[in-house]
Amino acid sequence: MERVDTAGIIGGGVLAEDRQQGDWERRIAQRSEELYRARIVQRLLLVWAVPGNLLLTAVGVTLLALSPSVVPAAVTFVVTAVSAGVAAVYVYRQHFKVRAVDTDLRALEVAHREHLLDELGTGDLLDAHKRYRAQLPELIERYRHEARSDRWKESALQTVVIGGSIIAATATAAAASVAEVRWFAIGLGLLVAISAAYAGYAKHRDRSASWQETADALEREYESVELRVGRYRRFDSEREAYAEFAEAVEALRAERARRLPSAVNDGLKQ
Repeated sequence: MERVDTAGIIGGGVLAEDRQQGDWERRIAQRSEELYRARIVQRLLLVWAVPGNLLLTAVGVTLLALSPSVVPAAVTFVVTAVSAGVAAVYVYRQHFKVRAVDTDLRALEVAHREHLLDELGTGDLLDAHKRYRAQLPELIERYRHEARSDRWKESALQTVVIGGSIIAATATAAAASVAEVRWFAIGLGLLVAISAAYAGYAKHRDRSASWQETADALEREYESVELRVGRYRRFDSEREAYAEFAEAVEALRAERARRLPSAVNDGLKQ
C-alpha cells in the first residue's frame, strides 16, 4: 500500500491553513452573534426610552385629569422623568457598545479578506477586478446597515407622531378641567408637528428602500459573476466577465449616489 505522507501535508501548511481559515470563521461568527445580541438590547432600550415613557406620560395626564388629587399624577410624572433619564443613559452606553462590537467585526472581516486577497496577487487587471469583487461584501453590508438605520428612524418618528397625537388629544381634553395641562398639550402638539414635518423632509422610508435595493442588486452581481449566470453567461473569458462585473457595480454605485447625494462615501477601494 502507498504510504500517505501526513508529515508532508502538515509541514506544507495544508492542515495549518485549514485550521487558520476555520479560526477566522469562528472569530467572525462569534463577533456577529455578539453584535446581533447587542442590537436586540439596543432596540429594547429604544422601545423603553420612547414608547414606554410616552405611555407613562399618558398615564400621568389621565390621572391628572380624572383623579381629584394631584399626588398620583405627580408621582407618575416623577417616575417618568427618572425613567427617561435612566433610559437615556443606557441607550447612550449601548450605542457605543454596539459601535465597538461592529468596529471589531468589520476589522476582522477586513483582515480576513486581506488574507484571502494575498493569494490573488496583483499582476494584471483581472486580479484587480477579483480584488474589487472580494471587497464588495463589506459595501453590501454597509448599505444594508444604512437601510436598517433609516427604517428605525422612520419607526421612531412614526411612534412619536402617533403616540404623541394620542397623548396630545387626551391632554387637550383634560385641559378643559385642569388648566395646568394646557401648556403640556401645546408643547406636545408642537413636538408632534415638528416630528411629522421632519419625517416628511427626511424621507427615511424612501432612503431605506433605496439603500436596500442597491445592496440586493450588488449582491446579485457578486454571485452572478462567479456562477456565470444572468448577463455573465455570454462570456467565455473570465477576464471579460469580471470587466463587465466591475462596470455593472460602478453603475449601481453611481445610481445610488445620484438618488442619495447626501450619503457618505462608501469607501470601496478602486
